[in-house]
Amino acid sequence: MSLNSRIDELEKQVSDLTAKLQDISRNTESTYQKPNSVVGGSAPLSTIRSTDIRSGNGNPVLWNNTETNAVYGTQPTTPTIGYNKHGHSRFSGGALIKDVTEIVEYDWGGISNKHSQGFFRPGNFPDIKRDINTLGHSVEKIGLLDLVFNPDTLTWGCPAYEIDVQKCFLIIRDENGDIALDENGNEMKSALYNEDTTKTSVVWDKEAQVWRLFAVFAPAPEV
Repeated sequence: MSLNSRIDELEKQVSDLTAKLQDISRNTESTYQKPNSVVGGSAPLSTIRSTDIRSGNGNPVLWNNTETNAVYGTQPTTPTIGYNKHGHSRFSGGALIKDVTEIVEYDWGGISNKHSQGFFRPGNFPDIKRDINTLGHSVEKIGLLDLVFNPDTLTWGCPAYEIDVQKCFLIIRDENGDIALDENGNEMKSALYNEDTTKTSVVWDKEAQVWRLFAVFAPAPEV
């Protein structure tokens, strides 16, 4: 290739590069960066799981220190540090709703750590304890809190404005918190009222329209 040919080729390359630089300058100088979205591949919906504190699916909430390295389906050891401390007020967590807040008692069986429900397997979740009502029906020990609102103090409390004599029981518990047994092996538990006057603790005075305590019990004197 002659010298003149090489000069012509270089001049053409310089001209092309100059045009390209001018085009880049027009599209970049004094302009805003254009938005650019990068979308990855769609994940199967079956792999998207919300936080679940009961069955351990997805990313379970960690409530205590022994859950950090525990294996799902294996009961963690008894915790020593609690996480996620929180309250329920109108400003934080939301006030607990009276009509939906329930209390339940479980039959824990061999479960020693009652604080890590997220690691209870769905088929191995403890059963709800049962009790017998006044009609003799077996019912689960779960239900709404029975509360009464005091409009003067703006507080909720137990329904102590009245005592249902048919539902109020007199009991004594042992050191384990269980109902104590008497010498005959019977539970030391009795309803405050019984239609049988030999078994009731209170009696209705129809003349004065008040409830009165029944005669005070005293052991028979030894002869």
